[in-house]
Amino acid sequence: MTLRGLVSRWLLCGLLPGSLFAAAPTESTNSIGLKFVRIEAGTFQMGQDGPAADYRMTRHPAELDHADWDEKPAHPVTITQPFQLSVTEVTVGQYREFKPEYHPRNGGDEAATGVSWFDAVAFCEWLSKKEGRTYRLPTEAEWEYACRAGTKTLFSTGDTLPAGSHRWFGDAGRRQLYFPDGQMPPEYQLLAGPAAPRVAQDPPNPWGLYDMHGNVAEWCADWYGPYEAGPQVNPLGRNDGDFRVFRSGAHSSFTRLLRSANRAAWIPESVSNTIGFRVAQGEPPKGTLLPPAPAPLNAQHVSQAAVKVEKTSRDMVFFSGPKPFVKIPPNSAGPLFSVHNHSPAITECPNGDLLAVWFSCVDEGGSELCNAASRLRLGAAEWEPASPFWDGPDVNDHAPKLWWDGDQTLFHFARGFAEDIVRTSTDNGATWSKARPLFPHGELSNRLLRTREGDLVMTHDGRTTSLVSSRDGGQSWGAIEMPAKDTPADIRPGGTGHRPPGIHAPIVQLTDGRLMAVSRQDPAEDRARFHDHTPVSITSDGGKTWTLSESEFPAITSVQRAVLIRLHEGPLLLCSFTDPSSRLKERQGLPFKAADGREFTGYGLFAAVSYDDGQTWPFRRLVTPGGTERTVPMIDRGEFVLSDTSAEPLGYLAVTQTRDDYVQLLTSKNHYVFNLAWLKTLPPAPSSSH
Repeated sequence: MTLRGLVSRWLLCGLLPGSLFAAAPTESTNSIGLKFVRIEAGTFQMGQDGPAADYRMTRHPAELDHADWDEKPAHPVTITQPFQLSVTEVTVGQYREFKPEYHPRNGGDEAATGVSWFDAVAFCEWLSKKEGRTYRLPTEAEWEYACRAGTKTLFSTGDTLPAGSHRWFGDAGRRQLYFPDGQMPPEYQLLAGPAAPRVAQDPPNPWGLYDMHGNVAEWCADWYGPYEAGPQVNPLGRNDGDFRVFRSGAHSSFTRLLRSANRAAWIPESVSNTIGFRVAQGEPPKGTLLPPAPAPLNAQHVSQAAVKVEKTSRDMVFFSGPKPFVKIPPNSAGPLFSVHNHSPAITECPNGDLLAVWFSCVDEGGSELCNAASRLRLGAAEWEPASPFWDGPDVNDHAPKLWWDGDQTLFHFARGFAEDIVRTSTDNGATWSKARPLFPHGELSNRLLRTREGDLVMTHDGRTTSLVSSRDGGQSWGAIEMPAKDTPADIRPGGTGHRPPGIHAPIVQLTDGRLMAVSRQDPAEDRARFHDHTPVSITSDGGKTWTLSESEFPAITSVQRAVLIRLHEGPLLLCSFTDPSSRLKERQGLPFKAADGREFTGYGLFAAVSYDDGQTWPFRRLVTPGGTERTVPMIDRGEFVLSDTSAEPLGYLAVTQTRDDYVQLLTSKNHYVFNLAWLKTLPPAPSSSH
């Protein structure tokens, strides 16, 4: 492109002539071939106001101009000292100068990825020592200042990207989800094969910097936190946090994530094939670190008092519910979302509170998805309004799990960016440790089990992973993995597999020490092998092989998840649904007994009790208070009919038994409380109207 053409393009982007010529590129090259351009001091508008994103990317995947909630308020920022910034991301070849053993599949002129934030900082320290001058990561403000390069538009190229400049490698399944007709906006370039993020394949921005919109994301120096209103001078982010900022967006993602204002962050230990870094040269800016943002409601004023929980009489029948625990105002679109709230977990805290977490989003596969929480404080009658719990911005931190070790430590697990995470709290959830990576990456299926031997065990939804476990109380974790998926011919009653079939399998330890799981299978052909019943899997070798059978209970499918625990009193408790979600219009229900000896057909959420390790289930009840028909809210603003014969038909279940022997059961919307005496008591016969 000619100089005249470049000037014309920059003027169209709102770049003032004065700032254009003040920032005329001055390039230099260092000892490892990294080229730098001088970035002059100046002032710019950081962030983006304007229309808020609604995150409905399945409806309008080409939308790119609406702002995320954390990009607001837009505010003036002044950078007071010039600095040098590398014109490209650090390449594979340059990174090998620092770490010769680094051998990714990428070529030498591709951006170095699979690099943690700590790795990027270590590279800068090595380069500083090698050359005797300061190299570092840019601050988030320096990065956006350089990205905008004097422009005020969505991108440094205007309000869209040039045709073919945003590469999308492979990933056909996700493309088809959002672009089912195969047509993508003109800025995308579809490329077959593995990702090859070569640097400097498109023209630079007005200040001579390449790949500031895409290619790979880039680590910045800052801890992530919300923006402060008003003018800022040399902002440095927070003085502590959970996530380090990365910017630019990456290939094979939505264009809206590549805007100049877009923010993202994740744990600094993360090693991802879509994150690299570029280097600043010059002393760090003279600014002030801000304290962390105020704690969310679920972590405020948390009692640290020791409590002695009295057990109630085991003969007293108790039932309560349904009572909503998801309380988010309508039309919320960040940081919490009113559209889709799902996949809960629940635990008792040492102080007697109940803590529930779940994911909140618009699109279950979207970058906006976060972990929300609510607390039911000891002695309170109502759950508090939902508040943020854990959210790596622009990271789909999915399927949270909670567990209390019975002493002082709470555990929180979630699926993350390129790894799962685990963190702990020893003050009832008021504060949490820094997250630690947990592998393999994928959804942890269901509630954690502590075996009689003291091992911590969870099933895993990865098709080549059986169990994730810890033998040292959660200090370190390992997994039983297999080289390939089980073949369909093996997955049948009487067959054997290397993991419980399907997904979301809760697990218990049997009296003889073996482990038993039940699971969900979505494909109709898989359910057919088990005659549309829930599969049962038992392992006697710690999860290496599983013997399969079918239970007496119906199969479940999408938007349904079962739970299975051993009660304090000894028997097993299974909670599930009478009909798969795929057949609710042709529901068949299950037979239940009434107190007068008659049978009736019931529909929806049920609980069953076994005293012989799942061989028989003599006690079975619909989870309903009974009574006349009325309409009750359920998942995602839906409603269901609650009555003597009808219970909640959908939801992911989560369960814990508190120290008072009450069972605390969550669906994706509601909270139920009952005890074993209620489970064993037959309900009154339904009224004739049912």
